[in-house]
Amino acid sequence: MAAKVLLVDDDIYMQRLYQRTFQQAHYDMSIANDGVALVDRAKVEMPDVIIMDVMMPRRNGMEALGDLMGDEVAKNIPVIMLSANEDDQLMLEALQLGAKRYLVKSMIEPEQMIQIATEVIAELSDQAKT
Repeated sequence: MAAKVLLVDDDIYMQRLYQRTFQQAHYDMSIANDGVALVDRAKVEMPDVIIMDVMMPRRNGMEALGDLMGDEVAKNIPVIMLSANEDDQLMLEALQLGAKRYLVKSMIEPEQMIQIATEVIAELSDQAKT
């Protein structure tokens, strides 16, 4: 069974790029445009990993991450934050809120994101076994 990825990003170009890349690697991918409906969507879809942009309209990634981590059902879904901002303070805040990784868009290729998502999913699986 293919791993499920939920991409939360308002940038159409990023949506298409990551959707194509992950589907070519045989992942199931769904997309949300912002963080407003993230928790409900995550609870319905129960993805193996969420990749979420930080800067989005209506509800940004940091707010949405806080919402997700506060939900009993969705809080165990691993989150990879993806940002154009190389701010150490923002990265620290994301990790303290519960993100598994904080990546800078300009420093990562979509193919690398597949590897990172696979590692994050494997880490969760390993933790569940112990």
